[in-house]
Amino acid sequence: MLKHRSIIASLLLVSGLALAASNDTTPLGFAGGLRAVDQVAGTQLGALDLASIAEQDAQREASGQPMRFAIAHDSTLSARAGGTWEQRGDRSIWRYRVQAKGAASLNFGFTHFKLPATARLFIYATQDHADLAGPYSAATHNALGQLWTPIIASDDVTIELDVASSERDRVELQLGKINQGYRGFGTHSKGYAQPAMAVHGEGKSACSPDAIMSGACNMDVACMDSADPWNNPRRSVGAYTMSGTDTCTGSLVNNTSGDRSMLFITASHCQVVNNPAGIVVYWNYESPTCRTPGTSANSQVLPRPSSTSSGSTFLARTRNPFSSSDCTNGAVCSDTTLVRLNGTPDPAWNLYWAGWDRSTTAAHCVPGPNASSDVGECASIHHPGVDEKRITFVQQDFVLGGISGGSNTHWHAYWDPTPPILPNIPAPQPTTLPPGVTEPGSSGSPLYNASQRFVGVLSGGSSACGATGENLSDYYGQLAVAWNGEGTTTTRMKDWLDPTSSGATSIDGVGMAPFTFTLTPSSVAVCNTSSSASVTLNASYDAGYSGTVLLVATGNPTPSTATFTPSMLVPPAASSVFTLGGLSGVAPGSYNVTVTADDGTDSVSKSLPFTLSAPLSGSMALVAPTDGATGVGTNPTLSWSALAGADSYTVEVATDAAFAHIVYTQSGITGTSQAASGLSPTTTYYWRVKPSNGCGDGSLSPVFHFTTANIICSTVNQAIPDNTPAGINNTITLSDSSLLNGLTVSIKANHTWVGDLKFTLSKGATSSALIDRPGVPGSTFGCSGDNVDVILDDAASSPVETTCNSTPPALSGTLSPNAPGLAPFVGQTLAGTWTMNASDNAGGDTGTFLEWCLIPQLAPSDVIFQDGFDLAP
Repeated sequence: MLKHRSIIASLLLVSGLALAASNDTTPLGFAGGLRAVDQVAGTQLGALDLASIAEQDAQREASGQPMRFAIAHDSTLSARAGGTWEQRGDRSIWRYRVQAKGAASLNFGFTHFKLPATARLFIYATQDHADLAGPYSAATHNALGQLWTPIIASDDVTIELDVASSERDRVELQLGKINQGYRGFGTHSKGYAQPAMAVHGEGKSACSPDAIMSGACNMDVACMDSADPWNNPRRSVGAYTMSGTDTCTGSLVNNTSGDRSMLFITASHCQVVNNPAGIVVYWNYESPTCRTPGTSANSQVLPRPSSTSSGSTFLARTRNPFSSSDCTNGAVCSDTTLVRLNGTPDPAWNLYWAGWDRSTTAAHCVPGPNASSDVGECASIHHPGVDEKRITFVQQDFVLGGISGGSNTHWHAYWDPTPPILPNIPAPQPTTLPPGVTEPGSSGSPLYNASQRFVGVLSGGSSACGATGENLSDYYGQLAVAWNGEGTTTTRMKDWLDPTSSGATSIDGVGMAPFTFTLTPSSVAVCNTSSSASVTLNASYDAGYSGTVLLVATGNPTPSTATFTPSMLVPPAASSVFTLGGLSGVAPGSYNVTVTADDGTDSVSKSLPFTLSAPLSGSMALVAPTDGATGVGTNPTLSWSALAGADSYTVEVATDAAFAHIVYTQSGITGTSQAASGLSPTTTYYWRVKPSNGCGDGSLSPVFHFTTANIICSTVNQAIPDNTPAGINNTITLSDSSLLNGLTVSIKANHTWVGDLKFTLSKGATSSALIDRPGVPGSTFGCSGDNVDVILDDAASSPVETTCNSTPPALSGTLSPNAPGLAPFVGQTLAGTWTMNASDNAGGDTGTFLEWCLIPQLAPSDVIFQDGFDLAP
């Protein structure tokens, strides 16, 4: 089991480089104290010829080859010959740095991989450590002795190994491939776009020629409600990369022994057979919420998944219909490959092994009983463009057919021209939706009949967003043909899908366990004056499950009791009340109770955090802003000291000491600080904090006051639409009629490749592009650095146009804006509506507009005496 994760919070420093590696999941290089990364041995790869590559891709996909996303470079590097070794305590650290100009991602193929017990291998983004893969260890070994890694979304990556010095000579690590990514997973290298060529073929075509994102016509799996039976096979589908350069879709399938063997079925034209060790499957890569098909929201890029399976063993395949040398008998070219994935899946992944149907009769698919139902429809679940998981429906019976060299080997599926408007599509729901399709990257994805049973794998077809009629269809290699294949264990599926020789024509699927449950609430906080606390357990079952599930709890604190009513569940019964009793004798504190459901064969456990509190006593201390502070920002961070026993805090900010006019409040704060927002400049505010726990509220803190500076800020926290020059607007409306004697502006944004960005300030008829794609037109795509945290001042000596820091933020400090700058606003009144427009003007990089502020210098008012007369000249 391997995990690939994005690091969002600040990483903890490693305290002592001699610590046992097995207890630490953070690279030692993150702690500092090692040689500067610029002194680490490495390689630099030049920019790819994207025009030629894009033309090749168009030809490849039309001819039925898998979607390519990276270019492979051969390597002979090993930990024994190359890289940089260092010694720290009793551990040896080896690093190697790879830089690839303009790469969208990098991934690696270790063609010889064998580590001793004390070793750990990591791969991570060099500059900001935003992406991290690993740790890989001796437990990662497989029979083929290889390791192929997930992508790291960076053009500068460090490979780091650390090992007990006593075992350094036992490290066997050979880097055979460095794969330079240029598209996929919601990104691409600047300038990549498939040409408008007259390319014809039976393979797949992309809805978006730059392949930044799959077509907006496609429907997220999250559009289904929780009761939809399609949620089961949804969990079986994974996107995967092959040898670090190509990508397809595949799915887990059940067998007649129901043993949850990691059987993964996909298309032969994806060429898994050439390197079964080189497969990396990404599970649960999907949008957490439904994005309305056909809208711009459906084109927003999301982070790739945090869980992967690496490596496989080849089991069986039928012939590739797109290869004339392979498909010498069209009757057996059903394009089906089956492998067994390495490793044991994490139960948290909640995978599902889909049932199958090998019958030769075409599936019966009908429109749903109403416009919002998919009941009766057939479907494919897939990863178009190796992006988020989608579902595409069929409302008419499959038709027998064949693609390319295949003859009567495929099911011809016609996509629903009027897809169901599923319940989770956001309001206001449209009256119609565009037809969903498949794209490059969807190859190998499963086709299911109306009973959610697997019947075939995607080979290709003419569908693309906007297709109609006959073109709104695709071809799927039949399991019915692949079942017996060419009569050998390596050419037929039945040996692996029916290991019990049952002769079954169809079977149902099975989950990680055939049942699961939720706890409501998911955590408990209660006062020690109570004698008990209860939560509700709600179970769900796979179709056809009829076992008896026993409920037990462990870890409850002494001398409490743990009981369930009822203590066992038999479907369809699905609810029980879990009660922790005898709490009056339990010491206050935080506990974790483990709730387990077990039927004697399968077991599911979940943790229930449990906090027992005592009534709060004592007083709190406010820390910052200090009492009477001046010059405080309009979005200040308020902080205080923790109160023993408090679980959360409530902050209140008011314009009066009696708190009759509260202007900001926030409850449920679990830390000891909170950023207030929306305060006015040059205003005195009063603030206080109230602690709480399971026993209720404690005493209010003392009251502090502070006065804000003459700065006016707006907290935006809104995504900037990718490649959308219209951008987004954020406004500040003011009533102060003072004249501006000067103006500076601050802007904050988290965004990759700031050369895409433009920020324009306007008020009434006055407008000025303060930041306008820095670096353009000096270079084609401008500054490649990430993030903006800048103050713009006409008097600054360094221009924003030519600034591009190598470490984030790329734009920082005080810089002069693009002409005409802020001068056009001087002499106007502060009153009115100020608008900041933020826009992204090239594809492939995304981010968030965080905050902007006006920092005015006001002209002095005319001196007026109390008698109303001006000062005499």
